[in-house]
Amino acid sequence: MTQKTGAFTRVAGLLALAISILTSLVPTVTAAQTTPNPGYLVVVGKTTDRAKIASYAAELPAIYASLDGYYLAIGAPGRGVTWLEGPWTDRSLIFAKFPTRAGADAFWWGDAYRAAIRKRDNAGVFSVVAIEGAGPTPFEGAGSGFLIVMTGSTGKGPADQDASARAAASLIDGVKSSGGQLVNTPSIGQFTPMEGDTVFDRFVVAAWPSLAARDAYLASGDAAEAKHLRAMAGISAVAAVNGVPRNQAPTAVNPNPTGVAPK
Repeated sequence: MTQKTGAFTRVAGLLALAISILTSLVPTVTAAQTTPNPGYLVVVGKTTDRAKIASYAAELPAIYASLDGYYLAIGAPGRGVTWLEGPWTDRSLIFAKFPTRAGADAFWWGDAYRAAIRKRDNAGVFSVVAIEGAGPTPFEGAGSGFLIVMTGSTGKGPADQDASARAAASLIDGVKSSGGQLVNTPSIGQFTPMEGDTVFDRFVVAAWPSLAARDAYLASGDAAEAKHLRAMAGISAVAAVNGVPRNQAPTAVNPNPTGVAPK
């Protein structure tokens, strides 16, 4: 009986050891792995009726707050936005964040915003896209810097497509080497048009921990090479935008009385 008990104990010990080893080989699911990626809205706009926009903007804070949404950047040329490429030199730009991509849809298509948006009918022109983050927002808040790159190919030939792919690769390499990170996946078609027409097929957002780090990239040979390749590939619109404090937005107060249209 004692021998049987000893044998049983040894077998049980070996089984426990085997289970322990197998368990150690199974990847641990962390909170970071199960947290959904954030969703974003990129808005380019031009206001033509200030009174309507003011009435519309007054509706926004409660809608954003109900979905935990807020602005990462909001501004106009000379006020937090610098257009580096493209025709939109007079347009405001807004970069807004929601906890999930579904949250951006819930904001945009929700009854509250559908009612509010009617207040800006015929009050301006807007282009809006939604994108999904590639992970947690790498940098945000006052002092952070963003670069929003929109590109499209004017041709479907191999040379155009090759230049487009090389431009994206060059951008990615330059961002990483300058201490920045991509906010979203840079592949073609990784966005959803929400309003307005878009001639672009790729939207890429990059972030840096400081304006100085972003501007150092913009002054680099890497940035010049990416710009050259974008020109070879087709059309582009590129804007440098400055991060804002989370408590600045959403807001019904237009920080630029002549150009910014809150979204």
